[in-house]
Amino acid sequence: MLNSVKGVAYRVPDLDRAKRWYGEILGKAPILDSPIVVIFAVGESVLTLVPAAETPSRDHPQTLVYWEVDDIEAAHRRWLDAGAAPRSDIMTTALKSKAATVIDPFGNVIGLTGKRGAAGGKPLADRPSDSAMGVALFRALATRDEREEIRGPDSLAEKFLPQEYQAMLANPAAREWIKGKAPGSYEYFLARTAFFDGAVCQALRENLAQVVFLGAGYDSRSYRFQDLLRDTRIFELDIASTQQRKRQVLERAGVAIPPSVTLVPIDFARESLQEALANAGFDPNRRTLFVWEGVMYYLTADAVDRTLALVRRCASAGSILCFDYLADAPDMLSRYGVAESQALMRDTYHAEPIQFRIAEGTIEAFLAERGYSILEHLATSGMEKKYLTLQSGESAGKALACFALVKAVAGAR
Repeated sequence: MLNSVKGVAYRVPDLDRAKRWYGEILGKAPILDSPIVVIFAVGESVLTLVPAAETPSRDHPQTLVYWEVDDIEAAHRRWLDAGAAPRSDIMTTALKSKAATVIDPFGNVIGLTGKRGAAGGKPLADRPSDSAMGVALFRALATRDEREEIRGPDSLAEKFLPQEYQAMLANPAAREWIKGKAPGSYEYFLARTAFFDGAVCQALRENLAQVVFLGAGYDSRSYRFQDLLRDTRIFELDIASTQQRKRQVLERAGVAIPPSVTLVPIDFARESLQEALANAGFDPNRRTLFVWEGVMYYLTADAVDRTLALVRRCASAGSILCFDYLADAPDMLSRYGVAESQALMRDTYHAEPIQFRIAEGTIEAFLAERGYSILEHLATSGMEKKYLTLQSGESAGKALACFALVKAVAGAR
């Protein structure tokens, strides 16, 4: 069950001073040196230094020991089944392994670290989405932007982050380090959030009959825009594990789910979208906004086609579909931020590999073949102009070059 001690983490009030001190004691340089974590290799284990953002306590111990296990997900589940309390979800560490923490019945914080199971770990349907957590991190980062005109509005995003990520957000140097890991990703998320915020707000102001979030993740628009809610019914669809965690976080934050919002658990790979919506009370004869954010590129081509066909079949004529997609081109990996961002996604979202792209310049034909026409299409330059231009006319930064945003209207069924 527990193989050996794999690492020890010390919380230190001055990370730079601790890095120098331990470097002298160990006689070596760290294998990872960043504003949020410093790691030294010590034999078969690692010594990790992290900033102490708070006074040591049971939930924030000064020292934390990580035990190596063969299968992190099986071990985590076994500890919880035996009566340990969850402290943090399974996350990808700075060294690209997996780690989680639990609290035993006696108040001790136990660290677990290891690889996924031999079959690739729990399938996505059985655990909260890693990509949803990544999106929440970038949205939370955006709320700290010093430029008021583009500052992110998602005040709930930070609530969905584990304590370790929340501690990073409190550190200005750490925030900049995170942004630099994948150039253009932060700017892209600023633009993407603004694009989808605008689409949802417009639908609510027009009192559109229904809004459907396909793969809602930790989307908070149903709660942030409650003041705009009148007669619109909202359906949030996602895997049950992510929805369960979302409910828990909202409850802890004191955020009530409005009566007009229905959380619909669904395994998109195995269950019928049409049946799930019908069972939740969706009316196919009323105009609807479908929000498909951050999902398409994780699906197979067949799944994309099925979803587009089902949305068109479920929706009345004139219903709107908003989505983002990955563009493909022979030179795409050489464009701004693309190689770094895709490497980071591969390392972080093991259960959600990239599977689908649309060839650059073909989106209009792609959608026309499937019964949709484009209302708005923003590639990189378009989103930079619309969402990343400051009032002074200066650019707020360059966006990742491989994504595009689309608003399309569904034709008659």
